[in-house]
Amino acid sequence: MKKGYIYSIVSAILFGTAGLFIKFAYSTGLDSIGLLTIQYIFAIIIMFSLILIKNKKEIKVSRKSLINLAILGVFGNTFMTVFYYISFEYLPVPLVTILLYTYPIMVFFYSVLFSREKVTTKKIIAVIMAFLGCILSLNLFNGTMNYSLIGIIYGLLCAVFYAFMNIFIEKKLDKVPPLTINAYSTLFSLIALLIYSPLTYGTISKLNLQGIVIVIILAVFCEVIPLTLLYGAINRIGALRVSIIANLEVPSAIVLSFVFLNETISMIQIVGIILVILAAMFIKG
Repeated sequence: MKKGYIYSIVSAILFGTAGLFIKFAYSTGLDSIGLLTIQYIFAIIIMFSLILIKNKKEIKVSRKSLINLAILGVFGNTFMTVFYYISFEYLPVPLVTILLYTYPIMVFFYSVLFSREKVTTKKIIAVIMAFLGCILSLNLFNGTMNYSLIGIIYGLLCAVFYAFMNIFIEKKLDKVPPLTINAYSTLFSLIALLIYSPLTYGTISKLNLQGIVIVIILAVFCEVIPLTLLYGAINRIGALRVSIIANLEVPSAIVLSFVFLNETISMIQIVGIILVILAAMFIKG
């Protein structure tokens, strides 16, 4: 169980660096789909190679698990990451991160509507806190929308599919090794992206040495390692506890964006972020 908490912490901190490297990658001229496609290619090669070196038996999965992995990859990983990456084209890193971490609230609503979880006063207060926190984070009390509406929608959609991934893994893929889940779901996600937008020479030609280095960093430190650790943590301590610890991504992203991208955030927005984090903890507590 201790490993589950360690995996969650490391995963959250590494995920917190993703926005920084995505912003850097966009400076090379790559768009979100092209960046993801190339990143997935590197990640898949790395993960299947690791499986073959570590334990060849883990590359074999049952037909039922393969179908579930396809669902996770196509409808979970693809939509989550596409919306996540596109969000950075419209919004600063801290705001995208806080929108993503409304997902524990969405898990709560799923539990109430479909798992018939009991609604308590504590959880109602937590939902109100989360709603208020989002308003403060978006600076809506100023009476003007300071951020792109389409970017906010993409950020929230990312959270929806991230919530789906956490729930689906816990319910359908708890017996599959974490690295195997990551490798196959990413493979199916890559296939979906290639069908939607085939990789062209024009996209590949935009990759200079800096771009290749950034894509490899994204593949290893923002996908292979953190996602594998995330899946391992869910298998050990469950999606509920993992979602609490995952909020560490928020301060990680804020600090990195402030230091390297000069993106600032107001005190009111910081209060909003704290409210969202506390709300997630209350709901899962």
